[in-house]
Amino acid sequence: MAPYFAQGGTTPGSRRRAGQQAPPPPPGASVDPGELATPLYSAEAEKAVLGSMLAHPDMVMYHVMEKLVRADFFVPAHQEIFEALKDLHLRQHAIDIMTVHQYLVDRKLDEVVGSPGILAELGASLVSHLNVGTHIQLVKDKSLLRHLQQACITIVQDIADQPHAVEGVLDRAETEVFKVTDMGLTQSTVPARDELAKALDMIERFRARQGKLNGIPTGFSQLNQMTTGWQPGDMVVLAARPGVGKTALALTFARHAMTERYDEKRDAWVKPGYAVGLFSLEMTNAQLMLRLLASVAGEDLKKIRTGELDDFAMEKLRHISEDMKQWPLYLDDSSHLTINQLRGKARRMKQRYDIDLLIIDYLQLLHSESAQAKENRQNEVAEISRGIKALAKDLGIPIIVLAQLNRRAEEGKTEPALHNLRESGAIEQDADMVLMLHKKEQDEDAVPSATRDYSLIIAKQRSGPTGKLDIRFNPAFTRFEDPVRHESRSAQHGGGDGDEDGGE
Repeated sequence: MAPYFAQGGTTPGSRRRAGQQAPPPPPGASVDPGELATPLYSAEAEKAVLGSMLAHPDMVMYHVMEKLVRADFFVPAHQEIFEALKDLHLRQHAIDIMTVHQYLVDRKLDEVVGSPGILAELGASLVSHLNVGTHIQLVKDKSLLRHLQQACITIVQDIADQPHAVEGVLDRAETEVFKVTDMGLTQSTVPARDELAKALDMIERFRARQGKLNGIPTGFSQLNQMTTGWQPGDMVVLAARPGVGKTALALTFARHAMTERYDEKRDAWVKPGYAVGLFSLEMTNAQLMLRLLASVAGEDLKKIRTGELDDFAMEKLRHISEDMKQWPLYLDDSSHLTINQLRGKARRMKQRYDIDLLIIDYLQLLHSESAQAKENRQNEVAEISRGIKALAKDLGIPIIVLAQLNRRAEEGKTEPALHNLRESGAIEQDADMVLMLHKKEQDEDAVPSATRDYSLIIAKQRSGPTGKLDIRFNPAFTRFEDPVRHESRSAQHGGGDGDEDGGE
């Protein structure tokens, strides 16, 4: 039987234009998908996504893989190229035109796809990867509409075949549409009973480690007691005015995290410590390492930079640098990063090095390329803040992100508060913990000291108390010190300027 919509040389649309109502299709009539609708897709958007994956895999690969699957691409050649790029990435192989072409050749897909010509076209036609988010959404939208078209075809055919079974047709129609709706969503709903076992297991671990730290060590006794350490999935904001010492404190946190880690099987602290990733958008990797060397060795950073070190100090630095080579520390000093680029790099860092803690220095140097973010800076910072919190949950690790306070925090002699967070209240909302670093006013008649007194204020903590603790800053060594531990060790060892690090 000829397709119903082709019978008599007319279509429902032409009948409606003539003012007539189209009758329902007779039972048993077949529906030709080609007559019902032409599949919707955007070949240019598909090419733009694949071109971005080919040219900038480190920046866009995870973002694409989060949103798209093979079936979202309509052009068969694009489906094969997407699979090739994804597989090469998961195998941690280099990605360029040659490696992708060879991948297709090895699987006898090169002629079917049209490689290497199509790969060269993808690379040459890419204008910018910065709009890849828009291109991904366009590909996904067209994919959903194609699947909806197919669902409609199935529903119309079902009506034609079974006009007497209204309830059954409605049920199947609802199922088909729901499948399409479900395609556009990520599976996030789980029964509470599935989470109960995890919660009980967590409680058992807490009991087994009663009185002990159950998170990543902070390096400060009071902070450990108030927070139980850095916790997986938490976004921790460390805020201060410029020049107060945010980076120095973040590096101090990193050093203590890398010193030791808790081994549950052995019920003991072991070396090496927790793996730390650090994104520095302001300072270079070399500058960070100079600070770390000065901090660990207890040598004056100024003397290091001016070359005033004696032979003994130089030998000490060489010895310490050998120990530091064993540190599980991974640095990235890329500047001008977007939040999507940072998220992609962080996921890759987690995949390659299994980092346990991530530090970002600092939030206001990130930007977003979305249209909404371009409207005003507050929207942009809010998007960045949400992106960092989502990243902490996705990776299952704590993220310490540095942020600046506004100028009002300097007015008078009052300590900073949450409303002093610069440019957006969203930072306060998204953060699980907000720490504020405050340099205390020094009395004019105070005895000169190598260290300066600071307050570290826990302005917000979802799972614990707020409060304040005293810490000390040694500007020569660019490191923060725990007064409690430092004083106890000075009493035991007769003082000294060596590194204050040690086991927790």
